[in-house]
Amino acid sequence: MASAKLLPEKLSKLSKHEDAKHLPPPYKLRRYYTPEEVSAHNTPNDCWVSFFNEVYDLTQLVQKNYGAEVEPITKAAGTDISHWFDAKTRDPKVVVRENGAVQYFTPNGRYLHVPPAAPDAQWNNSFGTP
Repeated sequence: MASAKLLPEKLSKLSKHEDAKHLPPPYKLRRYYTPEEVSAHNTPNDCWVSFFNEVYDLTQLVQKNYGAEVEPITKAAGTDISHWFDAKTRDPKVVVRENGAVQYFTPNGRYLHVPPAAPDAQWNNSFGTP
């Protein structure tokens, strides 16, 4: 794959990481990223993922919600996670169990904004519609 194409200076926007602690310096947003460029951002302090041919910087999300619910995301940092989502709806994939129960398919563990498989009084769903 060819290297990333740089946008002209006037079309590039700085990331909003200026005030964040323990984060990499601001970077220029570009129209294209190679898989090698995305794979370099593979830590909780610099977490990029790609899915459906788009690159997302999830660093601030991980930093604000650091804990068990973002662990699958940090483990997948620097990779493509399209297989986590339904291509038509772009919602997390679901699986139907033998008893007819529908659960989210999360082979790497439940991640942020995905409800637990069983009812759980400790699950906070105050974030609204994801």
